[in-house]
Amino acid sequence: MISATVVTGFGGHAISLGIAGVGSALGTGIAAMGAMGLWKQSLKEKKKLPSLALVMVGMPLSQVIYAMIFMNAMIGANLNPDSYFNQMIWSFFIGIAVAASAIIQGKVGASACSNLAVDDKQGAGMYIAAMGIIETVALLAMVFGMGGIPGV
Repeated sequence: MISATVVTGFGGHAISLGIAGVGSALGTGIAAMGAMGLWKQSLKEKKKLPSLALVMVGMPLSQVIYAMIFMNAMIGANLNPDSYFNQMIWSFFIGIAVAASAIIQGKVGASACSNLAVDDKQGAGMYIAAMGIIETVALLAMVFGMGGIPGV
């Protein structure tokens, strides 16, 4: 007996999630390196370890969530299998945009940690605001990417 399986609604959507995951891993790693330098300096000077650095390290993680939401929207659209190649290309570029946001956000987080080493009382709100603006790139990529999915 031969059994036939019909696959519906999948066209390589995990591409966006995988690429965004790599970007988040790189972004958190870069920010963590900056945090480690800050904490080392704080220990050397016998100062309290600034916990704000953890915020800087964690911020690039949210990009994975945006990619997951985009991926689920693609799957939910249940598009025709004839469009799988186009879906993969669409997913690839959304993933790249989200990953780039995470990587740059990590670099800015590392720079913010470096600045916190000099003065942990000044600029904290501005560092978070700058990282939030970079976060917006990933959010817009997700929203506009979902807007390009037929039927969503």
